[in-house]
Amino acid sequence: MRFETSRALDAIERRLSVDPLAAGGVIDLVEAARSVDLDSGRPAALLRLGLFVDALSRQLGDGGVGLYAVAERGAMSDTDFTSNERMVLRRWSDDGLIEMLPPGARPGGRVREVAALTGLPVISRVPLPGHPGPVYVTIGARGGMDLTMAPSAGSTPRPHPVLSRFWRCPAGDCPVFGRPPAAGAGQAPPALPSGAPICPRHGERLIDAGVRPPAVPMVVRINGTVRTRFPLTAARPVVVGRAPEEGITIGNWLDDEASRRVSRNHVRLELRDGMVLVTDVSTNGAAVLARTSAAAAPREVELNRHEAQAMGEWDEVELYPEVTVGRADRPPADVAKGGAPNSVMADAPTIALRLPK
Repeated sequence: MRFETSRALDAIERRLSVDPLAAGGVIDLVEAARSVDLDSGRPAALLRLGLFVDALSRQLGDGGVGLYAVAERGAMSDTDFTSNERMVLRRWSDDGLIEMLPPGARPGGRVREVAALTGLPVISRVPLPGHPGPVYVTIGARGGMDLTMAPSAGSTPRPHPVLSRFWRCPAGDCPVFGRPPAAGAGQAPPALPSGAPICPRHGERLIDAGVRPPAVPMVVRINGTVRTRFPLTAARPVVVGRAPEEGITIGNWLDDEASRRVSRNHVRLELRDGMVLVTDVSTNGAAVLARTSAAAAPREVELNRHEAQAMGEWDEVELYPEVTVGRADRPPADVAKGGAPNSVMADAPTIALRLPK
């Protein structure tokens, strides 16, 4: 049992990220861990976080999407968690995988702030009236829970201007703002209690560390399931195709017919002035599936070869039927129909789960 629990927590760990480019939703970690109704188990259990990770994966059809988790420092000394879980929480905090707030801070407020700054959905057990952005609310399902999109109080917030800069924390041991992000990665948003950028962990005024190039998270979906995720930055275009010399290779996920119809270099994507541009560089043709919202029916617009066309935020470019490229943070409502591989709960002890009534 202990070995199975450790393996499940390791799988959950690999899906935690405070990089908005890698995450698909923001959550209050302790609220999720205290969702006793999911399994009638202990008052607090880190394994329950895996149910939220898997539910988000099914919602987006993405077996690699990250979860942005926020917790208050008191969780690391909460005796409702086991000693091993408290040790795991400390490791996640020290490694910068979760956002750990000072004692007495309210994680729910920070969760909403992160969502408002980045446009990421909040994942909540209850609807959040008045929250302007998207909210995924949990619903009972066989094997645990699923997510459903709650009615929004407004349009999806645009990324805040503070995200156009990199920031550094004066505290040298800060795991989030103490080191520059890796190439192509993003950075957690600062806290803005009074408008000035503050480290949410240390409460220190952040230092401007330079321009952050604009970036948009993109995914390749095949039969409704995300097969690969990549950042598109203003620094360089990205080619997607069956086997480009440089770019995103998708040939391993294509069947024989799709392999014949998807060119080695099929489309080139660029990020210019905050807009995604797509150019058909193939010999087989491509089309944009234009949508005005997640649930809107797509309108097919053929691309002219070697002519760049702007993509709307809900649009996808279709290389071949059921082979598309689109924004990871703007999934159409039907993308998850293919399911999501890589359940983090595959190694969890079955005694920890129950079926809803």
